[in-house]
Amino acid sequence: MARRVIIILLIVAVAVGGYFAYQHYLGSASAANNVLGGSGTIETNQIAITPQTSGRIIAAPPNAGVPVKVGEVLYRLDPATAKLQVQQAEAGQRAAEANYSHVKDDDSSSWADKQTAKAQLDQAEVAVSLAKVQVGYATIKSPLNGTLSDVIGNVGENAVPGNNMAIIINPLDLTVDVYIAEDRIGDVHVGQAGTLTTDSTTKPYDCKVTFISPQAAFTPTAIESKDQRVKLVYQVTLHVTNPDSALKAGMPADVVLK
Repeated sequence: MARRVIIILLIVAVAVGGYFAYQHYLGSASAANNVLGGSGTIETNQIAITPQTSGRIIAAPPNAGVPVKVGEVLYRLDPATAKLQVQQAEAGQRAAEANYSHVKDDDSSSWADKQTAKAQLDQAEVAVSLAKVQVGYATIKSPLNGTLSDVIGNVGENAVPGNNMAIIINPLDLTVDVYIAEDRIGDVHVGQAGTLTTDSTTKPYDCKVTFISPQAAFTPTAIESKDQRVKLVYQVTLHVTNPDSALKAGMPADVVLK
C-alpha cells in the first residue's frame, strides 16, 4: 500500500513539473514572438570597376583578395591610340590658331569671318582637351578603400567600356535585410537602433535602420481577414555601425530592434 502511494505521488510530481515546464515554454515562445526584429544575411557594398575607353590591358592586379586604397592604380591600358589622338587634335588646334590670326589681322575679313574662325579655334581647343581626357582613361584607379573580391580583366585582354574588369568590396560597409510583419511595421522607423548577433561570435553589434520598404514583399492572393493581413512582410535594411573583421558578407545574422 505504501509503495503504491509513493508511485502515485511520483506521478503527480512529474505531471506538475511537466505542467509548469510547458507553461514556461509557452511564455518563452510568446516572448520570442513579441520580439521586434528578424533574421537575414550580411551584405557588403560592391563597386564594379569598368573602363571608360577601350584598349589592350598592359597592367592589372595580380590576384583577388588583396586590399586596395582609394586612388591606387588598378589597371593600365595601352595609351598609344589615345596619345596619337592628342597629337592629331593639337595639330588641328595649331591650324585653327593660324587661321584665326590671319582672319583677325586681315582688313578684308568680315565680322562673320572672324567669328567663324574664332569658333573653329574654340572647337579645336575642346578637341585637344577631350583627347587628353581619353589618355587619362587609360589609367584606372580604385574609387574607394576596400578589398578586391574579383579580378576579371587580365594583361593582354581588351578592355571594353561597360564590361566589368574587377569588383571591389568594402568589408566594413555592412548591411542586413530583415522582414517585419505588417502588424509590427508601424513600430519601425528610420534611424531606429538595433542589435545584431551571429553564430560565429558572441559579440553583439550595433546597427540602425536606414531603409523601410514602402511596399509589402509578399502579398497573399486574397486578403480577407486580419490573420491573412499579418502575412504581409516589409523589407527593413539596417547598417552595421561598429563592424569588425569577424563579420563577413554572407553570414546569417539575427537582429533585435530596440
